[in-house]
Amino acid sequence: MASLIGLVTLAGFPALAQEALVTAQLGNAVEVVDLATKKILQSIPVSGAPAGIAFSPDRKTAYVTRPEGHGVAVIDLGARRVTGSLDLPGGPLGIGVNPTSGEVYVADWYGARVFVLSPSADGLKREGEIATGQSPSGIAVTPDGATLLVANRESDSVSIIDVANRRETRRVPVGQHPFGLTLSADGRFAYTANVVSNDVSAIDVAAGRETGRVATGQRPYVIALAAGRGFVTDQYSNTVTVFDPATLRKLAAIDVGDHPEGIAATRDGKTVVVANWGDNALSLIDTSSLTVTGTIATGDGPRSFGDFLR
Repeated sequence: MASLIGLVTLAGFPALAQEALVTAQLGNAVEVVDLATKKILQSIPVSGAPAGIAFSPDRKTAYVTRPEGHGVAVIDLGARRVTGSLDLPGGPLGIGVNPTSGEVYVADWYGARVFVLSPSADGLKREGEIATGQSPSGIAVTPDGATLLVANRESDSVSIIDVANRRETRRVPVGQHPFGLTLSADGRFAYTANVVSNDVSAIDVAAGRETGRVATGQRPYVIALAAGRGFVTDQYSNTVTVFDPATLRKLAAIDVGDHPEGIAATRDGKTVVVANWGDNALSLIDTSSLTVTGTIATGDGPRSFGDFLR
């Protein structure tokens, strides 16, 4: 779930001419949405209530968790079809990809572990697991691929993990029931959306400590960073809270759709895309004016938990 800030916009590439890969959980599909035309280009059937999503480093492959199917689906984005799957025990939900090695990390919502998967020409292979706190959810990996961070919902903490040794080196206390976890572009700071305490915790990754909190709306879910600001989906308030990551000061609350969940920023940082679970739509937020500039209809139950824009 690492931030998209800092990714280079291709020369001559229109700001919104990119795709959203929306996990329509109740519709058992992953939808390819063109943000420029606001149209669904294709609906790819994925059984098992698809929820979490992450891309390979070259962004040509999507990995999608299937909590009710107990596994991960592999989607070839060029062919726009499922090319493989891997069964996993427990409740696979949060997912992230190492930007240097391509390893895939999947959080077991029903346990206290993260599965380590290795991609190959033959598909995904389970390589091992890493112990975490209870009910791991959001996952992020530092840009150098050396450190994995995991939000432990039931342990009110974030695990900081040494990737090379596959071992937790520190556990950082945060707010109540952290779920979404997002890293700054340089990997120095992490932010968790704390569902029950209705706030965001800021973490200094190198120091391994919480540095402060900012209040949000009700039931914050996931955070995106863009244009020097933080954007948090508030599920029960039907808003996106905007805050200053430097001062941890709340700047605004933007009305969006019903029950907003997944959120991510476009390459140029000018637009934030919000998946509204309750009314089957994406909201597009202009990060300068802090206004909703458009909506896009989706399938049933868009969740898009993770890195869903490419």
